[in-house]
Amino acid sequence: MAAQSSLPPERVLQAARDFSPRRADVWPNVSAKHLEVHDSGENFAEVTDGTWIVGLFWERCRYEWAQPGSVKATVLDSNVFERDSTWELRASSRDGGSAVEMVLNRGFRRGPKGRIGSALNHAIGKWAWGSALRSALAAVEKQTG
Repeated sequence: MAAQSSLPPERVLQAARDFSPRRADVWPNVSAKHLEVHDSGENFAEVTDGTWIVGLFWERCRYEWAQPGSVKATVLDSNVFERDSTWELRASSRDGGSAVEMVLNRGFRRGPKGRIGSALNHAIGKWAWGSALRSALAAVEKQTG
């Protein structure tokens, strides 16, 4: 998924590294009620977050941002996604703002929630993830504006 933002790349990536309760205001697939930071450091955080989709979907990920221009989350545990599935947000300078790309490498667990997640991803995933990215960027722009 790709999108544009009027914000500089660092501000876009900062939103991906913000694990405060504001995260739920930016990312539509995160519920503040189901957000827990387990550990964090200069270039990483281990976080569990979740949302209610036909029951609670949750994942515990290790987010890393040591590589410039990128925040990458790797699944450590989930009731939907397979371990080592990834989500990555990349941002680079473009026309006074940012070119933003969301790269997903999602495998789904066996079991009811994994099957539901997989079915939703195949049916509406491209649209839903693109919409989530555009919504997140609009929320960050509004916060910054």
